Amino acid sequence: MGTGQNGRLSAHFLRSEFACPCCGRADAAQELIDGLETLRRRAGNVPIRVTSGYRCPEHNRQIGGARNSYHTRGMAADVVISGQDVLGMYRLACEVPAFFHGGIGLYSNGFVHLDVRGHWARWGRIEGRYCSLKDALFWLDAAPDSL
Repeated sequence: MGTGQNGRLSAHFLRSEFACPCCGRADAAQELIDGLETLRRRAGNVPIRVTSGYRCPEHNRQIGGARNSYHTRGMAADVVISGQDVLGMYRLACEVPAFFHGGIGLYSNGFVHLDVRGHWARWGRIEGRYCSLKDALFWLDAAPDSL
């Protein structure tokens, strides 16, 4: 979980993008960073914005994160891919081995959660409520194009 020159974790991701807003700690598993780089290439080398990376346990509690969140282990990121809606981001993430064999969450407020937990997990959070992948895909497919 080291950093290279100028705080870079990789060619396109900075340590600061993964920093907890509470304490500034910025853990990020190399497998996660590698997966995000692969995702960027598959998306046509467009920018990927990390909206939430590492979270210290206190910050995770404050925002209502899952008790055993992979964010607190440096193994997860919530991201937005430039030019993609949530369904497009989901489809691209499914093409990346690190995420296909990890967790992908679809969020109706415009981002996807990606993690490298090492086993398949899928879910949605639609209008503030957790749901199955099937329900999330159904809802997002019928949702306005702005998502």
